[in-house]
Amino acid sequence: MAHGHYSDIESKCGICLSPYTEPRLLDCFHSFCTPCLEKLDVHDNYLTCPLCRTNISIPEKGVSGLKSYPFNVEPSNSGNEITDICELCSEENFVVAKCLDCRINLCLNCRDYHKKLKTSQNHSIENLKKDRLNEHEKDSLNECEEHRKELTVFCKPCNLLLCSECSEKAHGLHDIQNLTLLIETRKKTLLARTTSLKSRISVLGTTTELVKQEENNYYKHLNIVKRDIIAHTSSMKEVFCNTVDVLTNKSLTIIDKIKKKDVKVMDTYLDEIEREQLSLAGVVKTSEDFITRSPDQQFMEDFFAVGSQLDKVLKKAVNPLTLHKLQYDCEAFTEATVEKLLGKVNTSSEVNVIKPVYTPLPIPELFTKVEMVHSFQLQQNIKDIVAASNDNMWILFEDSVRLYNRDGTVRSTYKPPAEGSRMLRKSADELWFWTGHSAQKRVDKKYEEGFKVPFQNGLVGCFMQNGNLLVYNQEEKVFCEVSELEGVQNKFEITDQQNRLKITHIFTSTDMILENKNSNLVMTLHNSTIVITDKHGIILDTFTRSNAKFRGLTVDNYGHILVADCYNYSVIDILSENGVFLRNLPFQINGNLNETNPIAIDKCGFLWVFDNRQTMKIYSYH
Repeated sequence: MAHGHYSDIESKCGICLSPYTEPRLLDCFHSFCTPCLEKLDVHDNYLTCPLCRTNISIPEKGVSGLKSYPFNVEPSNSGNEITDICELCSEENFVVAKCLDCRINLCLNCRDYHKKLKTSQNHSIENLKKDRLNEHEKDSLNECEEHRKELTVFCKPCNLLLCSECSEKAHGLHDIQNLTLLIETRKKTLLARTTSLKSRISVLGTTTELVKQEENNYYKHLNIVKRDIIAHTSSMKEVFCNTVDVLTNKSLTIIDKIKKKDVKVMDTYLDEIEREQLSLAGVVKTSEDFITRSPDQQFMEDFFAVGSQLDKVLKKAVNPLTLHKLQYDCEAFTEATVEKLLGKVNTSSEVNVIKPVYTPLPIPELFTKVEMVHSFQLQQNIKDIVAASNDNMWILFEDSVRLYNRDGTVRSTYKPPAEGSRMLRKSADELWFWTGHSAQKRVDKKYEEGFKVPFQNGLVGCFMQNGNLLVYNQEEKVFCEVSELEGVQNKFEITDQQNRLKITHIFTSTDMILENKNSNLVMTLHNSTIVITDKHGIILDTFTRSNAKFRGLTVDNYGHILVADCYNYSVIDILSENGVFLRNLPFQINGNLNETNPIAIDKCGFLWVFDNRQTMKIYSYH
């Protein structure tokens, strides 16, 4: 990554510090040139943002699949007029460029794809004029497609911009806000945060100067320590060498003294040995003369006296020679021995030498306050809960299905099918019940069967955007995409290419699954894990909390994933559509959450929460 002044980032790529070339916007809200991003290392389909070090998931198309930075359009010298739709694909996407060789108008995806084809990679691509593009985008974005009227209001629960006619006809019971005022308020909310960030940039600039000062002091301190070491070792060398000489001479002197004593002892011992030899020789001569020359009478008279004297001489022992045994005792002289004598450099972290201190500025809350708007008591535990129309909710009990209004009023009730274990909402007027091998819906007070599977005890997932039903086959350990009339259409397994999970084939009756706006699947797995996969079952990301017991799972109209943890203080987490933790809902639940699908969001955007005291509570949280 290139290094430059922070102000360069405002108009240039943060990697090459040059004007942007096809800028792409990362999820961390940093933008870089497409060629620069393509040069970054990618590990397990993730690249790391060079500025904030956030791991960014790469789409299947690679870097070209990332969002284009919406506020920078490449300059162009073309004067051609805009054509409404792309001439290459059938997606009816808005045109952003033209191939001068092929003479066709291209949308953004086709433009990028056109550059990759071998047959057209060298073609000249010309982008539309910035002012014409912006004008067209502005006109199309600010107009209702159905009524061709200006978008003037915002439906908060549906997360939609509406014209006046749409708000009156289809969103009459919803929380509708003036779009101009809301945008102005939200702009101020974000500008307060950017102002705070700008103040931090100033603080970091001051911190940079302090770090440079500290760096100078640091180098000075290092030089002082180095000089101290050199002085100490030089002095020690002299003392050490002198001491070695003194101790060596002392040891040699001791040896000489001991030698002198031992030599004297040996001389004396030799004298004693020589006397003893002469003594024994005299005794032997006298005794032999006595034996050979004595008269018989004298021999007999002196026999015992001579014998006794000889025995006495024989018993006499010679004293041993005693000398000093010299030994040089010393320890191995190693590097550690020298280091112990010399000393060594010790280091420790000095905490908070310099720390940026940010001045807190007033920042308006990003999210509105969570408020309980209604609550009512139920007489028994629920088996399932799904949204109906407006602020109504279907609730499945053991022996009945009831349509509740937000204030607790029962608007409709009927008996579910005998084996119905889960409810599935296909549309506002189409409610199905899963029986283990098929789904049933109520038509004219009777139940019709559909979505049959050729296996028993199938675990139902959810309706998909294509109208098919997702069912888990416990025997084959695969998910089946089931058509209403034609049965199983497709099968897939959970594929963990990056080894995020130890086990991927256990989907139980307590686990839940749904499809989000991106056609990705969101499911609870093994109680403590939320798994996000693509439509083919390939795991994209996971969210895990140890000792969790995830039960309730729902998605709001903003694409957020709400998941209820029935173990850890009964909290409700909000995750992004990609499974990134955003926040907990800041409210206290009296009693633990019920473990059977305890949460759902109605079509007016209110959160329904069922606790283990059989109380249904409705919250406004957006």
